[in-house]
Amino acid sequence: MINGKSVLVVIPARMGGYRFPNKPLRMIYGKEMLRWVWEHASQSEYADEIAIATPNEEIVKACEAFGAKVILTSDNHRRGTERVYEAYKSTGGKWDIVVNFQGDEPLVTGEWLDKAIVELESNSDVSCVNLYKWMSYQESEKDQNEVKVVIDVQSNAMYFSRNPLPAIWLGDKKFECRIEICVMPMTSQALEKFVSLPNAYYEEIESVDMMRFVENGLKV
Repeated sequence: MINGKSVLVVIPARMGGYRFPNKPLRMIYGKEMLRWVWEHASQSEYADEIAIATPNEEIVKACEAFGAKVILTSDNHRRGTERVYEAYKSTGGKWDIVVNFQGDEPLVTGEWLDKAIVELESNSDVSCVNLYKWMSYQESEKDQNEVKVVIDVQSNAMYFSRNPLPAIWLGDKKFECRIEICVMPMTSQALEKFVSLPNAYYEEIESVDMMRFVENGLKV
């Protein structure tokens, strides 16, 4: 809880990812990737409840073995945030803040999770907060798995893309790109709004959840 607001952290994970199949249960230094994410989320000062949301029985069994709360969800969701919403509703739907902490972020600590939660709680103008890191243009150009973001002068996202952003043009410019880190606290109202909206045009093209917020004028 933060300043009287309850916090639910949901870790969506599934086995059928087309870019890296079965990655939630791939072993990293003796632990499943998903376990690293869950353990780091458990370090959060503000999380009242942490749940893994998955459509896969294999993941359910693995989570139960290492002691995590796990929720079996529908296999029909097209976006991780939709799976988060199902978990949110199944845990009562009474949370003030809901965090989509994706199951392929094993290096993000509870400290960084809390930084994102604090930013959301302290900024009533935004619907969702998204962490980012820096990457060279040359590196980002090679990897469409990394989602790039450009922001305005108030740090609000203007666009997310799997292509490098911004583009190099008119000469040799040396700069770094901002890369999305999939730790996304949002207000419960924003989550409810997200699932009430149809899939957005650029969201479908880029396959990026956050574009549904941005395209509909909600600040990230």
